[in-house]
Amino acid sequence: MGRENGMTPGVVIVSGTGTEIGKTVVTAAVAALARARGVGVAVVKPAQTGVGPDEPGDVGEVA
Repeated sequence: MGRENGMTPGVVIVSGTGTEIGKTVVTAAVAALARARGVGVAVVKPAQTGVGPDEPGDVGEVA
């Protein structure tokens, strides 16, 4: 599922319609499973909602 076997890398988008519904947890699980199978993974969280400017977010959960 990566370039090493001649296949084009894919993109997986995890989205949802609200906050606190598990998008980050699902993203982390999918990334961990892919890594365990030898697939290179990059996770991008371009925006975060539901937290104030001085509140910690959960972007580190998928690192």
